Amino acid sequence: MATALDSPCLGVCVIDARTDTCFGCFRTPKEIARWPRWGEEERRETLKKLKQRRKDAGLPPLPFYEEIEDQ
Repeated sequence: MATALDSPCLGVCVIDARTDTCFGCFRTPKEIARWPRWGEEERRETLKKLKQRRKDAGLPPLPFYEEIEDQ
C-alpha cells in the first residue's frame, strides 16, 4: 500500500499561480521534482510543511499526515 512517504500526491496536479503550490498536495514545483530523490528525513520534514500549508489554507489535515507524526 502506498503511503505519504511514497508520495503525498492526491491526483489533483494543478499549480496555484498565487501560492506556487499544488491545489492537491500543497507541494511546490521544486518539492514535487525533488521528492523522488529525497530520503525519509527530507520527506517527513516536507510533510510537516504540507500539513501546515493545509492548515493555513483553512483545510483539515489529511489522515496520512497524522500517521507520519506518530512514527
